[in-house]
Amino acid sequence: MNLVGKATRVRIYVNEGDRIASQPVDRALVEFLRRENAQGATVLRGIEGFGATGEIHVSHLADIVQRLPIIVEWIDVAERVERLLPRIKEMVPRGLITMDETEIVLCEPHPVRELPRAFTAGDVMSREVISVSRDTPVRRIVELMLGKTYRTVPVVDEGLPVGIITNGDLVQRGGLGVRVDLLRSLGEPEIHSVLERLAQGSKVAGDVMTPRPVTVHVATPLPGVAEVMARRRLKRLPVVDDRGMLVGMVSRVDLLRTAAGGFQRADDEAPREMGLADDTPLSKVMRRDAPVVHPDTPLPEVFQAIIATRLNRALVVDAERRAVGLVTDAELIDRLTPSLRPGALRSLMHRLPFAHPTPEERAAESHARARCAADLMTTDVPTAREDVPLGAAIGIMLKGSHKVLAVVDEENRVVGLVDRADLLHGLVPAS
Repeated sequence: MNLVGKATRVRIYVNEGDRIASQPVDRALVEFLRRENAQGATVLRGIEGFGATGEIHVSHLADIVQRLPIIVEWIDVAERVERLLPRIKEMVPRGLITMDETEIVLCEPHPVRELPRAFTAGDVMSREVISVSRDTPVRRIVELMLGKTYRTVPVVDEGLPVGIITNGDLVQRGGLGVRVDLLRSLGEPEIHSVLERLAQGSKVAGDVMTPRPVTVHVATPLPGVAEVMARRRLKRLPVVDDRGMLVGMVSRVDLLRTAAGGFQRADDEAPREMGLADDTPLSKVMRRDAPVVHPDTPLPEVFQAIIATRLNRALVVDAERRAVGLVTDAELIDRLTPSLRPGALRSLMHRLPFAHPTPEERAAESHARARCAADLMTTDVPTAREDVPLGAAIGIMLKGSHKVLAVVDEENRVVGLVDRADLLHGLVPAS
């Protein structure tokens, strides 16, 4: 995968002799990052330094026992860092962890790590899974989702998955009223008000979960995992062992990242070994009814375009139909005048035209700064030619953690749109 661009760098400062369980701390961290499909980590051994104790540690030839500083440096996409960093903080017995944004200007890796012929769910899943019990309050579940990148929480009973809770479950049965990703776009007082309302209710995980969740075995080959996700249009699946115990979660993004890595193998047979269709062009999987608006499209029409499909976003194109921006439902809520947000949320959640039933909302609209698509859009729009194979398209989409990709012709005019579900569906060979 092409990692050139924005990334996050994590540095973990520890000492020689520190251990996690029976392993040296640096080895335990590197093995953990490798298991979680991190992009890579480097261990640096210092020659001199001191920490909080003030004791200077220095390397000399005559030294027999040393406690020199060690740095584990890890650079990855922000989404994966956000997911794995809490677990790393729990693992490190003592030391210092720093994190900063960095810019990757060159990334020409050696051929991607060897992929076993029988690539399975266990090879790509995330092992650090946050689960809840049947009696966990709905408010607590929402708080867990707000602080994480995932939108699915498994419900377990003595380690066995008995249910799954998604954004949709919380909205339909939990009384949330707004998807968690949209809730993040609201201000702190609004979020607090929603959480307090949930706390006053008595609903728990068992009341809102979808029972008997679809699961995959840890040894399920990658094509089988992809097929289940594509056919059932699921974003995440619990992974279980021989006893049916929850051992991980596998997401659509996990599969796409792994597939993109496989497509970069020097060995031309790598994707076929994985059982995935790598030569399908984007034109075969794209949707041609892409929701589009123009920079001067007024606010109500922008809403109408966004709610027209399940994508919850619309492309902004110029007079030549070239992509110049993207409007998402979350960005729309974030950039709207706060007094207009209640009406906007009603429109988005119920897929209704944007209206202003109260005098206050009508007055607020007359003073709002965001009145058209140009005021709401972001200009970071990934594009790919319609003849590009899926492997290259996946790399483009995941480079910036994008959820959609504009498909263009030879003149860079928009001819379609794909999302992650479309790409995953295209990877599954036709039976």
